[in-house]
Amino acid sequence: MLAQDSLRIMYHNMLNFPGTTPDRADSLRNIVSYVNPDVYAICELESAAGADLILNNAFNVYGKTNYARATYLDGPFTDNMLIYNTNKLGLVSQEQIGTVLRDISVYRMYYKAPNLSAQSDTIYCYFFVCHLKAGSADYQQRNTEIQQAKFYLNSISATVENVFIGGDMNVYSGFESAVLTLKNTGDVPMFDPINVDGNWSSNSAFADVHTQSTRTGGGYGGGSGGGMDDRFDLIFVSEDVLNNDNGVQYLSNSYEALGQDGNRYNQEINSPTNFSVPDSVANALHRVSDHLPVVMTVVLDETASNQELNPSEIEVKVNGDAKSLQINSKGANTSFFIYNSLGQEVMQYQGTEQYHDLNHLTSGAYIFKLRVNDRFQSQKIILGR
Repeated sequence: MLAQDSLRIMYHNMLNFPGTTPDRADSLRNIVSYVNPDVYAICELESAAGADLILNNAFNVYGKTNYARATYLDGPFTDNMLIYNTNKLGLVSQEQIGTVLRDISVYRMYYKAPNLSAQSDTIYCYFFVCHLKAGSADYQQRNTEIQQAKFYLNSISATVENVFIGGDMNVYSGFESAVLTLKNTGDVPMFDPINVDGNWSSNSAFADVHTQSTRTGGGYGGGSGGGMDDRFDLIFVSEDVLNNDNGVQYLSNSYEALGQDGNRYNQEINSPTNFSVPDSVANALHRVSDHLPVVMTVVLDETASNQELNPSEIEVKVNGDAKSLQINSKGANTSFFIYNSLGQEVMQYQGTEQYHDLNHLTSGAYIFKLRVNDRFQSQKIILGR
């Protein structure tokens, strides 16, 4: 059996970074060193220079060089970013979903499995980074923004797997329309890993999940005060992450608002003394942003398998010399994906057409993955000589 790896995932509102206080990246280093995230999803980023400050001052430090970032895309208002551990992950693609306010960013990642080039394709994940409209009266706009993300998910539902949607949602309740839209609509329902429903805002019963504000008064770099009394920052996951259907499984009890010990209601994250994290981390959480980062761990399981197609049900013929592919699916609607030796998707198709020209692909070894409904067939193919 293959050894299991894991990913530590963190979503964080960085409070209009860098603003006039770029040295907050140095304080973030304490948080990053403590958590060691493999995926760091940011919202409220102002510039590419800010992304580089975070990458170079908080991640690639103390001799580390294994972290990289996505391309900075400048949209309306503040922007998003993904920083990731290149020892474990590669970036396949990124897209922006336009909304009436800020863009929602979508990053598709692949796991650099040890046996990637030897026998199989690999595990893929989608990370959506959101910063929805703030304000208790603006729930309808938040719902409209989330609908755009769900429309996008519907458009790729035949191929999508292992979805994470998170960020500063600015929602006040688990019953708000944006949350219900995430959970209950479209082809890809989303789930709160800790399944905490209720009216979170200004409610001490939910003190252990509140993420904002880390300060009672003004803080370094600005931001909101008032102490910890809102659950604005969340991560939702698709059902396959809960069930290990596609090689990724949520590690039970790993989801947390970092530094939230349940004793912070209407108080600061570092006062009174916070025994759930080291003092240096509590102080950094107070200084870096008015939002706590939300953290979770998933286990990567290459042994997880979907129900495979019976070869007698469908016929696949590959002509390596002619670089062509023929699929006899008996009229069934099929999807297929072709991955190179790095696990990067180089071709995909959905429909009923049987003949496919592959001459646009360079000669070499590929993984071909065929999908009919929720059943799969994978094989290694060689193109050219």
